[in-house]
Amino acid sequence: MVLFGRWTKGLSLSRSSTLSDDIQDIAATSDPPTLSQLYGEAAEFEKVLAKSGCIDCRHSHKDGSNGFADLVGHDLSRCEQAVADRVNKLSVSRLYTDDVLGSSNDNEDTLEVDGTQSEPPSPIINRVVTEEEEPWQLDPPEIISLLIDEFGPLTTEGEDEKLLLETDGCLILDVFIIGVIHVTTHRIAFHASLLESDSDVPSSKRMIKTGPAVLHRKGWRAKRRICDEGRLRPFTTILFAFIKKVHPINPQRSRFLHIELNLRSRDLVDAFEFDTEESARDWYRELTGALFMYRHQRRVALDTSIPEEEAGIRLSLPLNRVARIRFGCYPEFPFIASLLVQSLPLEDSEEEDAVLEQETIHIGTIRPTDSWKHLERRVEIARHRLLQRPLDQFPVFIDFGPLTFHESQLMLHDPDVPWIKEVAIREALALGPDETHLWVIRARIYRNISSTGYLVLTNHFLCFWSKTSTSDIKYRIPLLKIQAIQPFNISICLFHGLTIIVKNKLPLKLVFKNSDSRDDAQEQALAALDRVRFPPMSITTSTLPRAATMSTVTTSTSSTMPESTVESLDSSGTPKSASFSATSVLAPLSRTFKAVRAVGLPPYIHLRLPKAINLPREMLPKMPSMHFVCLTIGSRGDVQPYIALGLGLMKEGHRVTIVTHEEYREWILSFNIGHRTAGGDPGALMKLSVENKMFSPEFFKESLTKFRPWLDQLLLDAWKACHDADVLLESPSAMAGVHIAEALSIPYFRTFTMPWTKTTEFPHAFLSPPVESPAFNSASYVLFSNVLWTATSRQINRWRRQVLKISNTDMGHLAQSKIITIYNFSQAVVSKPLDWGDITIISGYWFLDNPDLDWSPPQALLDFMVKARTDGKPLVYIGFGSITVPNPASVTDRLVKAVVQSDVRAIICKGWSTRMSKAANEDNTEIPPECYMLDRVPHDWLFPQVDAALHHGGAGTTGASLRAGIPTLIKPWFGDQFFWAARVHRLGAGLRVSSLRVSDLVHALKKATSSPVMKEKAAAVGEKIRSEDGVRTAIHTIYTYLPRAARDRTSLD
Repeated sequence: MVLFGRWTKGLSLSRSSTLSDDIQDIAATSDPPTLSQLYGEAAEFEKVLAKSGCIDCRHSHKDGSNGFADLVGHDLSRCEQAVADRVNKLSVSRLYTDDVLGSSNDNEDTLEVDGTQSEPPSPIINRVVTEEEEPWQLDPPEIISLLIDEFGPLTTEGEDEKLLLETDGCLILDVFIIGVIHVTTHRIAFHASLLESDSDVPSSKRMIKTGPAVLHRKGWRAKRRICDEGRLRPFTTILFAFIKKVHPINPQRSRFLHIELNLRSRDLVDAFEFDTEESARDWYRELTGALFMYRHQRRVALDTSIPEEEAGIRLSLPLNRVARIRFGCYPEFPFIASLLVQSLPLEDSEEEDAVLEQETIHIGTIRPTDSWKHLERRVEIARHRLLQRPLDQFPVFIDFGPLTFHESQLMLHDPDVPWIKEVAIREALALGPDETHLWVIRARIYRNISSTGYLVLTNHFLCFWSKTSTSDIKYRIPLLKIQAIQPFNISICLFHGLTIIVKNKLPLKLVFKNSDSRDDAQEQALAALDRVRFPPMSITTSTLPRAATMSTVTTSTSSTMPESTVESLDSSGTPKSASFSATSVLAPLSRTFKAVRAVGLPPYIHLRLPKAINLPREMLPKMPSMHFVCLTIGSRGDVQPYIALGLGLMKEGHRVTIVTHEEYREWILSFNIGHRTAGGDPGALMKLSVENKMFSPEFFKESLTKFRPWLDQLLLDAWKACHDADVLLESPSAMAGVHIAEALSIPYFRTFTMPWTKTTEFPHAFLSPPVESPAFNSASYVLFSNVLWTATSRQINRWRRQVLKISNTDMGHLAQSKIITIYNFSQAVVSKPLDWGDITIISGYWFLDNPDLDWSPPQALLDFMVKARTDGKPLVYIGFGSITVPNPASVTDRLVKAVVQSDVRAIICKGWSTRMSKAANEDNTEIPPECYMLDRVPHDWLFPQVDAALHHGGAGTTGASLRAGIPTLIKPWFGDQFFWAARVHRLGAGLRVSSLRVSDLVHALKKATSSPVMKEKAAAVGEKIRSEDGVRTAIHTIYTYLPRAARDRTSLD
């Protein structure tokens, strides 16, 4: 913890911040009205003008939007109008509603600045509602006791400190830190817990964000599109250390992100252009958050004295140290207050009225609280009541836990003033009050560029701090981590130094002015080591001797500082960690998560807020409940991902309905997901696809002959089933959803299991040839789209006119390239092409674990698997899903022969032989003991227990076998199965089986169960896939682009 008499310079936002942080303007002017207040005033002016006959009388909107538009809005610039519109939307949508947040009916209290006040009958406790009693639900006296024990008393004899408000809030630097605010009669306190260190997180999960962008760099002849998603080698690498600043997004160029770099002693600004404003803002949030954590992360590896689960942030700001309060820095988040902190005068200043530069704290509530609006009156009362007491009795406390300190400008004023030097060193090295004594001596760090600074010895640490104009070097090493301290000399340079050997770290070498200083430092350091290794029964004020350069210090900058600000010692002489215990009690992460989930921020506001660094990356913002309708047709594998996504959406509080074939009804309903029928019999579609090469002239000839009535019925069923949707998700093969969304003016997302977006990197999944070329690949998508639209447009346009009551359309009006598309496969399998934009997202697979709720493994199956392992035989799975195959009896016979000749044991799922085939009942194939036949088995249960899988190459089955990390053999039959077979073969994680000849099957089974290289590559792919959370990524994408998905695509850039 840092104790100091002024607020540190680093706590205010950088010049690149989006916050209004003009200190002089705040100090010189009164608080201006916010835009939300201006709306109300505009409505009042409108009434006056109407009553006087200046304008026609009309009914104003409650929020004043009519009057504002007439009296102000017409003369605003485009940027100003955009801000005003967002404020109006915030008011109209009632972002903070009682039914979501709980009532904020704070008790109205009467305050008088003359010193008298009528306190509220009870403190305002604004907490999120919980079903069970939580440890952090303390009574006001308990909270006050914790605050006094932690920060020290601010009252005199006969005066009591009382709790006025407890509410969930946030502290704003370049990022959000979510925690708990307490307002008392004497102070504002803030506590926040932090997430655990991610040092143990696998490297596959340390990637924060990836995506394409167009890089504009001065000196280049042309801009260049870059992307690092799934690439073996990046185009370029920029270390965070070289990034000086990330500029706020300019509303006039909302798709551009400007990053200021310092490379090779020269400054340059790179401009990254993204495809959408949403993507640019998301990158800005993630990048500023990552930079903050990089710049402010303390050397946690060296400091194990504080358990990670207790790490936290705490703040205590006396009310009489607040010089001015200003609300409205964030129009979308009106409860953020900018607190201008009054600084202490310099003791030795030549000017009588000299003061240090004033600083600003940005802090606020995350839910509406009337009592927080009264903060300015609370401050005025505290100033009047405490006017006769010196300000140095009211210190500002800050402790950033594992986040590093913020340096102040104290050293710039007079670094030789002892108390200023002490405070500066404590601030820089984050030395709390438990470090009751300092021993300081000048030294230089011995390295390529030697920097002069301070060696600091405390009760528990050996520290070094050197600050120059270009660098800032800090070490804070626990004494218990030091293994040895050894002297060294370099006579030619007259260097007299010490080598500090630290456990599991490189040695730290320091050089001193002369040998006497070096010997003195070694003596003091060794004595400090002895004290921590062999602690006495009690610690006295002579724990550390004084250095010639600084007197023994206390935790106070004035003799009037309350003695209780120094943390007490327990019976063993170990300092109590009151700060962290208070943080873990008052603001545990569990409370933070519940509070944030209760707020419910719309996406357009969420993207404009800084990154919240103490919320898990996978945590989704709370959204109002909506009805999601998923429209899909096809096999079971086309429907199952929507069940997984539906369960994720239901967990977020939404209602989900899947519109698909009737035969999947009971299966979908078993997950408590709604079902509506559309699409007829999927078996007929699959039979046509198998018997005729998909997307061949023969296929379309048969389709146009047999399926025109089917399409008419599909369109009618889809409209009837989707008419009450709030958000529509559709597999493009269903064809109707994009038109229904247009008719309903609702958000529309295209979601699919295979690539459907034009690219030069691979062909359309229905046209996957043996030889690929960029020209063919790109043209294949154009051909498919045009042929499909030409074949169906007459029926679709008739349906649009007669049923949807909207006009005809064409390919241009549909603007398919601007449809937000989410692909539910993994980038470990298909890397995102460079020519796919931001609105084309590869989320990862949507896996549904335990898809058959009523299934349990037969004992005979378990016995078969045990015997295979006992016999030392490879165990494989063979199955072709729910597709129809010609001559199923012959297929079964060939598979059985291949298993026997391969000397493997096979679990054969015979679903293909029981679908739409009269010959299925005539299958008299003799099943040998090497095979076990069954009708169905969940892939998520079986695949991790077998050595390889041979299947048809459906998108879902391919993902399941790759996820298990086993070699995958694919015998494709139709459609996208050829595409997935080619991808698996290219990955080296399996093979494409060209035919069902016994010899081909034997070769594939033997290689899959014996090749170490194939097994290793399959295992690596599986590890990457298992690290993804496709459902969460998909929901995050939906939330991010929800407003954009509802807009007219022809009007988008």
